[in-house]
Amino acid sequence: MSQTGGLVNTDITAKRNEFYFYPPKFIDNFFRRSCKDERDMPLIYLFFNITCLTLPGAALVFYLGTNMAGAIYFLINLFTFQERFTLGLHFASHRSLFRSPWLNGWAPYVLSPFFGIPSGIYFIHHCIMHHVENNVFPWDVSSTEPYQRDNFLHFLHYWMRFLFAIWFELPYYAWRRGRKELAVYGACCVLGFMTAMYFLYQANSIATFWVFLLPTFVCSLLLMFGNWSQHIFVDPKKPDCNYHLTYNIINTPLNQKTFNDGYHLEHHVQSRRHWSELPESFMKNIDKYVQEDAVVFSGLDFMAVGMLVIFRQYKVLANRFVQLKSPPLNQSQIETLLRSRLVPINRKQQ
Repeated sequence: MSQTGGLVNTDITAKRNEFYFYPPKFIDNFFRRSCKDERDMPLIYLFFNITCLTLPGAALVFYLGTNMAGAIYFLINLFTFQERFTLGLHFASHRSLFRSPWLNGWAPYVLSPFFGIPSGIYFIHHCIMHHVENNVFPWDVSSTEPYQRDNFLHFLHYWMRFLFAIWFELPYYAWRRGRKELAVYGACCVLGFMTAMYFLYQANSIATFWVFLLPTFVCSLLLMFGNWSQHIFVDPKKPDCNYHLTYNIINTPLNQKTFNDGYHLEHHVQSRRHWSELPESFMKNIDKYVQEDAVVFSGLDFMAVGMLVIFRQYKVLANRFVQLKSPPLNQSQIETLLRSRLVPINRKQQ
C-alpha cells in the first residue's frame, strides 16, 4: 500500500515499448513531415510494423490455406500486436496522427479487420458513444453499471450482449441520439464487414477463419473484459463523476506497451489529452484525486485487476492500492471501499 508522500511514478521516464523496429530513414523522414505531432512517432512506428508483418503474414495464410499456417499467424499476431494495436487505434481515434485523411484512414479502415475490429466502427463505439455517454446505462451500450462486477456470470452476459448485439445496437444508438448520418455510416460499416467476410469465406474458408473471424471473436472478449475491468469500480453515490467511474494504474510495464493506457481516469477527465502527458498530468492533479477518493493501483494491469475481482482476491488488490489520504486506510477498509463500488447501479432509484 503506497503512500502519496514521495510517490514514485516510473511511467514518466520509462522507455517506450509500443513498437519493435524503426522504418528506413527515407520512410521515417516522410512520416515526420506528414505527422501532426512528433510525440506520436511511436504510434506511427507501430502501425508501420504491423503493415510490414501482419499484412504479408495474412497474405501468406491465404496463399497456403492451411490450418497450421493460420494458427501460427493468429498466435503471433495476437501476442505481438493485438494489445498494442487496439490501444494505438484508441489514441489515434482521439487525436489524428497525420495531416492527410488518407494516412489517417490506414489504421481504422485497413488494419483494423486483421485485429477483429470492423473497418470504421471503432470511432463510433469509443469516441462517439463511450466517451459521450461516459458509461451511463442505457445510452452507453457497453456500460458496466447494471452488473454485479465481481460475478463471472454477469460478465459473461455482458460479453455475449456485445458479441451478438453490438452490430445492431451501435447504429441504433446513433439513430436514437439524432446522429442519423453516423447511424447510416455505422450500419454500412457493419454490412460491409459482413459482406466481405461472406465472400472471403467462400473463396478461402480456412484463411478467413484464422485471419478475420477468430480475431473478431477473441477481440470481442478482450475489448469487453478490458472495458469491464476499466469500469469495474463505479461509485453508486457518484456514478457520473469521472473520478468515481474508473481508476488509474501506475508503475506498470503495461503503460509502456499501450501508450499509458493505465491512466484511464485521467483520459476520461480530458479525452483529447496527448497520451504522453498522462503520467505527468496525474501527478500534477494528485490533490484532486485525494479530494475525490479516487482509486489508484500500482504495479498491476487492467486485465489483472479484472481477474482479481472476478476471483474476489481483494487482499491482493488492497496490497496494490495507492493510499491517497492521510491517515491511510487499513486493509479491511480498502476491501470495503472496493466492494462498495462493485454493486449494480439502478438509475431509476436515483
